[in-house]
Amino acid sequence: MALEVASVLPPRADVLDVGCGNGFIAHHLQSMLGKTVVGLDVGTNTADARINYLPYDGRHFPVRDDSFDAVLLCYVLHHAQDPHLVLNEVSRVLRDGGLAIIYEDIPSIWWDRAVCWTHDRQWRDRTGPCTFQREHDWRRTFSLAGFDVVKERALSRWRNLAHPVSRRFFVIKTSSHAKTQRFRETLAPELSFAPFASLRESYSGSGNTSAKSS
Repeated sequence: MALEVASVLPPRADVLDVGCGNGFIAHHLQSMLGKTVVGLDVGTNTADARINYLPYDGRHFPVRDDSFDAVLLCYVLHHAQDPHLVLNEVSRVLRDGGLAIIYEDIPSIWWDRAVCWTHDRQWRDRTGPCTFQREHDWRRTFSLAGFDVVKERALSRWRNLAHPVSRRFFVIKTSSHAKTQRFRETLAPELSFAPFASLRESYSGSGNTSAKSS
C-alpha cells in the first residue's frame, strides 16, 4: 500500500497519515520519500513503527495550516461521525496543489454489506457507528467539502483475506472554488457565508500546533 500511495506523490512530499494505526504505512513511506511522515491517531501512541506521532482528538488535526503536500486517510473516513469535518481539516492543512489519498470499504453487494456490518459491530463502541458509503456517495461528500476527484479506481476485495470487502482508492484535490472561498474568508471573515462561519467557529484555534482507526 505504501508503494501505491508513493506512486501518486511528488518526491520528498510532506505527508500526514490520519488514523495511522501501528504506523507501518507511514514508516515505509518515509523510506520511499526520504522525508519524515507525521502520523495521527486517537489517544496515546498507537504506533509500533518509528514515526513522528501526534495524538488526535478526533476533530482537530494538531498541526499548522498549509503544512503538508498530502494527507493519507486509509480506511478512516467511515469511522468519522461527520466526514465533512474531517475533510475540512484536510483542506486546512494541505498546501496549494496538495492531495488527499483516501482508501474506503464500499458496500457494493450483499457480501460487502455483511462484512461492513460486522466491522461496524466490532468498532462502534470505540469510534461510534461506521458511515460506510457507495462510491457515488463518497464523490458527493468530497464535492460538498470542496474537493475534486482527480483519480479513482476499484480495488480487489481479496487484497485482504481477513476483511474481504470491495474497496476504492480516491485521490482528491481542493477545488478552485473552495480555494477562492477560503481566500475570501481569510481576507474578510465577516463577509463569509453562515455555514462556513459556523465551521470556522468550530475550528477556532485548530491551526495551532499541539502535543485515530482501522
